[in-house]
Amino acid sequence: MNYFKFNSLFFLLILFYCNNSFAQIDLLKDFSKNTDVIFRKKNISNNEIYSGLNEALVISVKNSCNKASKAGGFLENNKIRIDFPKEIIRVKISCNKIGLSHLVVKFEGKLNKTAEQISLYASEIILESVNDLKFTDAIAILNGPENALTKYLRDDSYNNLYNAFYPQTLRAISNTGIQKLFDNIIKKYNKIPLVKKVDFDLSNYITVKTIDGIFFLISEEEKKIRNNPKARTTELLQKIFK
Repeated sequence: MNYFKFNSLFFLLILFYCNNSFAQIDLLKDFSKNTDVIFRKKNISNNEIYSGLNEALVISVKNSCNKASKAGGFLENNKIRIDFPKEIIRVKISCNKIGLSHLVVKFEGKLNKTAEQISLYASEIILESVNDLKFTDAIAILNGPENALTKYLRDDSYNNLYNAFYPQTLRAISNTGIQKLFDNIIKKYNKIPLVKKVDFDLSNYITVKTIDGIFFLISEEEKKIRNNPKARTTELLQKIFK
């Protein structure tokens, strides 16, 4: 083997060894992170993690639904307040122009009042899903983002929650009379010359927006439990979120 070939082979061997060394270092870093999680949680059993996550959800759901169902729970909270549907915002703009702004204001008030009435039953509906929830990776949720638990519940249960919420939406709509008001607004709007006629599913809109608002509040409650020791109101929560 000549001198050039020998040097080239030697250089390639060094390069191969270095690349594998870097890969090994990365593996060691990953192993270190994983073992750090394991050792931090070594005194916590899987059953405790499951129970603790469930407990955190129950508390978050109850607190959130209580807030949402109070008078002004939606209307006075800018983070979850339900506004005139963006999909038909042209209706609001036109009504304001032709002197019907009072109907728009009344409608938006009833939107939020309807959501508050639905929220009276929301806790019971959501907690049924919590009881049926199966955590596929409880440790990942425990060590995940601030809203990991809320997101998991929503992703796992959304369709069932929507179907359970919808009848309550219809009941609340009947109680508040918002559908009649909405139909009156649309009727007046459709009489405006040259406007595009409106066909809008109000029940669906209210159902979706109510669920969105309640889950926003649940997410906020979860963040409190994760970040504020005072929000961990049970021994188990104090243990798994420390």
